[in-house]
Amino acid sequence: MLETSRDLLNIMLAFAVLWITVFICWALYYIISMMRSVSKITGGVRKKMETVDKILDLVKEKLEKGSNHFGMMADSVIKLVGYAMDKQKSSSSKKSTSKKKK
Repeated sequence: MLETSRDLLNIMLAFAVLWITVFICWALYYIISMMRSVSKITGGVRKKMETVDKILDLVKEKLEKGSNHFGMMADSVIKLVGYAMDKQKSSSSKKSTSKKKK
């Protein structure tokens, strides 16, 4: 079967190529499995970020509606304080005119 040393060299080269091929296939399998894991992790992170984004949009919407109500309440309070001050001025001016008459 082995007539020359070249035949032995060819057999050894064939085994070396076989082992290199096996190693490359094994390495590709682990690289692909790691990439799949990374893909699953990024998908999970993406879903969490979308959930956080929805929550922030909801909070923003609530704050905008609340600020609109707060603006209306502030206007009402300003009008009420203005009315109270006018009432106080008119009552103090009535008292001062009644004291002058006495």
